Amino acid sequence: MDAAAIETIPGLVAADGLPRDVDATALQAWDPVFALQVLPSVVTVHAPSINRLAAAVADHLAGPIDGIAAQWLLHVLVPGMFKGQPKPALQRRASLVAQAVGKRLGRTRRRAWKQRRPTHPRPTLIAQMLLRDAENLWLSIAPTIPLPTGATWPSPLPAGLAAVADDPLAPSSAFRKLEEAFACMGRWPGLGDTAVDLGAAPGGWSRVLLRYRADVIAVDRSPLAASLMADPKMNWLRGDAFKFRPHEPVDWLVSDVAAYPERVVELLDVWCGGKQARSMVVQMKFKGATDWAALDEALAVALRHGFAARARHFFNDKNEVTLMVAPL
Repeated sequence: MDAAAIETIPGLVAADGLPRDVDATALQAWDPVFALQVLPSVVTVHAPSINRLAAAVADHLAGPIDGIAAQWLLHVLVPGMFKGQPKPALQRRASLVAQAVGKRLGRTRRRAWKQRRPTHPRPTLIAQMLLRDAENLWLSIAPTIPLPTGATWPSPLPAGLAAVADDPLAPSSAFRKLEEAFACMGRWPGLGDTAVDLGAAPGGWSRVLLRYRADVIAVDRSPLAASLMADPKMNWLRGDAFKFRPHEPVDWLVSDVAAYPERVVELLDVWCGGKQARSMVVQMKFKGATDWAALDEALAVALRHGFAARARHFFNDKNEVTLMVAPL
């Protein structure tokens, strides 16, 4: 599929070529690894005032939500959100536009407007209103596609960003990456689940698993932080992360181990081929440029063994991508 991509605002890329009716086949080419969020079928709205912007947005929304009986989302966005700015410019104005939209649709599409939710893991439709400057916005209104790895496309998270709470007890900041992966998948470990954490030290990812009340098997040559080692749900095994195999299939495999991309492909081949974990979150790290061949192979390996896989570069990722794997 040919498409021309143009950076319109730093961090925001416009691309032509996406069909208006997206299906699972087209989605393979339109789920870019390094995009936080995708805004399909964008229309441009220009108006000199908040009320006129709101009137235009309400007019565009009225038809798609008319008679809708399932939950849908309205994301109110400004460019600074995609950079993680806590108080981005234009945020107040965008909120005022959204409030005015609500007043209009609350009268003309009252029942449909009541189906709007602030969050939902699998909404039926996502409307995204991106205020580019005081008088111009992009509006995307698209039905969602449920993903076998969890959640939907487009992301049900505003701007594709998970709200990750700070954890002063975490032994490293790496915990943020795993939290983003769980939020993107729309599924989390829980009580009664067994999770394996490969290359676990100092324990940032194990800390996340324990907070979700999973039983954790942490594999590393080095011990974890003392507070984690003392947890009754923690089982630390000294050893090589790539040689470890569970005695029986587990619910989760997570791995933030530093390794060449081809080793990660081998790891997925073993764990997916042996059906040794139901769901997986595995980091692929790069030295220099992204190894697209290895990334493609990792996704193909998962699919070949009956798993769905998705690759994302999250806000807290560095020179790496996160592979999320789940059974088809």
